[in-house]
Amino acid sequence: MGCFLKPALKRLAIAGLWAAMLAPRIAFADAPGAASSSSGPHRGGVPSPVKAEHEEPVNVTGQETIYDSKTDTFFVKGDAVMTQGGSVLKADEIDVMRRQREAHAYGHVHLIDPEVEMWATEGKINLADETLDLYNAKVLAKQNTYHLEGKRIIKLEGQNYEVRNGFFTTCACQKGAPDWSITADQMDVNVGTSGTARNGKFTVLGQPIIPLPFAKFPADSSRHSGLLSGRYGQSGLRGFQWLQPYYLAINKSSDATFAVDVETNQRIGGLAEYRLTNGTDDYLWGNGAFYDESIRSQRNRVSDIADPQIADPHIPVDRFGLIAMARQHITDHLIAYGDTISVSDSLYLREMDVWTLSRGYGNNFGSMRYAVSNFGLLDEFENAYVRLQGNWNQDLIQPQQFALQRLPDLTLSGRQELFDHLMFADYDAQAVDFYRAKGVDGWRFDVNPRVTIPWRVGDYLTGYGTVGSQGAVYTSAGHNLVIEPVGTDGHTFNNSISLGPLGDSGLHVNAVPYFKTGVSSVLDRVYDTGWHSIEKLKNTIEPFVNYTYVPRINQTDRPLFDQFDRLNSRSLITYGVTTRLFGKFSDLPQPEQSGDTSSNELSSADTTVGPLHEEPVPDDAEREGASIVRGDVSSRELAQLTVQQAYDTTHVIGENSNISDVEAILNVYPTSIASLNSQVDYNPRSNGGITYANVFTNFQPPWSNTSSRVYMGRALQGSFVQVGYNYTSSRDTVFVPTNRNGSQSIVARAYTDVFDRLGLYFGPDYDFAARRMLSSEYGVRLKSPCDCWAADLGLIQSYNPNEVQVQFQLTLGGLGSVGQSPFGRNPFTQGGLAGSSTGVLPRY
Repeated sequence: MGCFLKPALKRLAIAGLWAAMLAPRIAFADAPGAASSSSGPHRGGVPSPVKAEHEEPVNVTGQETIYDSKTDTFFVKGDAVMTQGGSVLKADEIDVMRRQREAHAYGHVHLIDPEVEMWATEGKINLADETLDLYNAKVLAKQNTYHLEGKRIIKLEGQNYEVRNGFFTTCACQKGAPDWSITADQMDVNVGTSGTARNGKFTVLGQPIIPLPFAKFPADSSRHSGLLSGRYGQSGLRGFQWLQPYYLAINKSSDATFAVDVETNQRIGGLAEYRLTNGTDDYLWGNGAFYDESIRSQRNRVSDIADPQIADPHIPVDRFGLIAMARQHITDHLIAYGDTISVSDSLYLREMDVWTLSRGYGNNFGSMRYAVSNFGLLDEFENAYVRLQGNWNQDLIQPQQFALQRLPDLTLSGRQELFDHLMFADYDAQAVDFYRAKGVDGWRFDVNPRVTIPWRVGDYLTGYGTVGSQGAVYTSAGHNLVIEPVGTDGHTFNNSISLGPLGDSGLHVNAVPYFKTGVSSVLDRVYDTGWHSIEKLKNTIEPFVNYTYVPRINQTDRPLFDQFDRLNSRSLITYGVTTRLFGKFSDLPQPEQSGDTSSNELSSADTTVGPLHEEPVPDDAEREGASIVRGDVSSRELAQLTVQQAYDTTHVIGENSNISDVEAILNVYPTSIASLNSQVDYNPRSNGGITYANVFTNFQPPWSNTSSRVYMGRALQGSFVQVGYNYTSSRDTVFVPTNRNGSQSIVARAYTDVFDRLGLYFGPDYDFAARRMLSSEYGVRLKSPCDCWAADLGLIQSYNPNEVQVQFQLTLGGLGSVGQSPFGRNPFTQGGLAGSSTGVLPRY
């Protein structure tokens, strides 16, 4: 009998899992070539442990068992229980008809499975075609709160289902009518493709609100073409903003997104994106945008220009932007690459609030000094590389005619080991043609060969010595540039650049030798603690001294193109000490592994931020020190402090003194829920004091749950606090600040769940020197206790651009989000379900 019932119970479990697959989610776009996110915690089908449980023997027990030999049927009556592994099927009666290969369960039918629970008054199982028929059925997924009920739920052959007179919701944590649900006379679902609902309604607290005569939804977790959730907001400057994207899944490796952007006070336009991803270093991503601003009033244009001293404060009627990046392996070691940011005018990046339709291209577009494009070839070989590159800078502040370009730039860099690792020879060579329309330009060839000898004495003393020379052959021609700095002649925001007299032209040769040496040590001590999971603590003290000597050689006649043109004379001693604290932990919980993922596909957590070459977004910066994990034991750096200072024996460093400020850098990573980073510079000279200080801290309350059991779209989840403070002494600012205490600013972001139905968000950015709030964000969240829905409302006030925005986002668990999140992202959320990005329309 067990051999007949085993396939049936296995399909029962799969039928229950359909509740998690059923969630009709708005189409979303992960990176092409990536494994798509699913609405539940398991991906890649039924998890292996669940499959294994349904391969175990089947046992059927009850108060009375009757066998009918004519029909070859077992009748198990009275508290009938069928078990297999972790699955239990209970009913008042279970009949097993071996000849027809069917099983019937009657009265109080209850299936308890590791993944799902199902209730019904009656159930029929066809063991031959593996179909299932449940009456007055209710299905609840355990790993989340997906809840499905129907007068009849039929599993047809394959993975096709019918639900009659039923409803679906993710609000199953409370008794009574769910907060929201989707009801329908009939739902037809083909798992792996799509589903439909007929004569449906969207209900709130059991009351129908929106009729849904016909609705179609995806019934699998792969990428789908279709409309994406839009972005909506109200601004005193932009007016009402509506951005509606459409996503096109071309194939496994590529996709495209198109969007209409309407801002009623400023512009009407559209954006388009194409993404082709064949691997980590093999992709082409591009975004283009075009806007028409003929609806914009002159008053609106003038009020939006906070810095009228830029070279081109004109805002054109037709505006465009292009942001793209590409990598292509020509051979195993030869890579072609290109990145571009090109805009129609100097104010485009500052005025727009949507630059790209997907994350992964970078960040801080609105504060860029230049729009930079670069392209080239990179060839890697043993211990060296050669690169041929071109750079084009679009100046967003000064006149474009003075912008310096590098076309082309040929670089060679490498290292060779000599005399069986006794010494190392490093070399850098660069040939660059510097070009600008007006001003000094020319070409330069520079080399920097050097030889380093490392040494060690015992276990505690190491050092090195380096001898090198920086030489250059260069030409220059054109007029010198005259710079009028900020604070002079009415220049409030930017320096002023103009043409000066002709500079020194011709061919020049220059070489500057230098010498470096250093010595360091490491002293350590280990403490046995035995406190909770901390087995041991290790403290190291690492003193160091470095010396650099560059002879006095006049280089004032050389043009100043970049940091390689001048090597200032010095006889500099740098000294300090670093101390570190490490912890050894045991019995640490290991992260759960989701379903199988193909080795040639990236996980969703890897692809929500795009290609892996991207620099981390500040909110996602690492909050833990270096760590090593071996089995159940891990060692992790908990804190690091470096204090250092410099002394030049022959040159004045600052304020008629040969000594520099004392710099202290502190990084603390006590746990995964808190971190602190700080830097302090102290002037030890007369009338000294703190010249610069900053501190940045992240904290997540240990009771904060950063993960919902259901897919919550773009909704921020979990309480957190971020605080950053910066201070610069008034004597060290570019020009005298408005506050005699110097330049000071504080940035904070905080969200907390006040109670299970209310959350509050606050994000101020205050400039103490100007006594002005640069921006402030206020937000309130109304939500379900079981996170099956959330309504976010936010108010954002900013100084540059000078506007007030109102943003709204509605999230239905299992479906996704509509609108724009006013809260940003939780810095402690790293991919996964909690706060996972759909890859489209991020909150910059």
